[in-house]
Amino acid sequence: MPEEYNARIKALSVVRKGTSFTVDVLGVNDDFDVVADIEVGASFNAVSSRIQVWASVGNQTQLVQVQVQGYDQPAIPVNGTRAEPIRIPFNALDATKVTEGDLLQAVATLKVIAGALSDVSHARSEPFVYAS
Repeated sequence: MPEEYNARIKALSVVRKGTSFTVDVLGVNDDFDVVADIEVGASFNAVSSRIQVWASVGNQTQLVQVQVQGYDQPAIPVNGTRAEPIRIPFNALDATKVTEGDLLQAVATLKVIAGALSDVSHARSEPFVYAS
């Protein structure tokens, strides 16, 4: 449970497209989703106006960024804590930036805006392997 005026990514997962099954090995033509489970404290959620998430997949073997996607939606202020998964779709990875056996990992940043106030959080997924 987040504090009253906080917003947090509680967990970040890389999953098979349209499912909740986490990825251990990602194939050449595999589309996938990055899911950020977020929580926003009740007082902050009551005045929130926008939720933004920037997610990227990085190649930990070659130390390069492979793909970036974003989520940017208005937030409808409601009384009470907000707890929801935000699903960000990713296309199959660019084969020029990954090779067989590379270790990959997703990272994400959350920003919740409430007027002149904002709160940010970040998270990392479990690593996964690229295989052709």
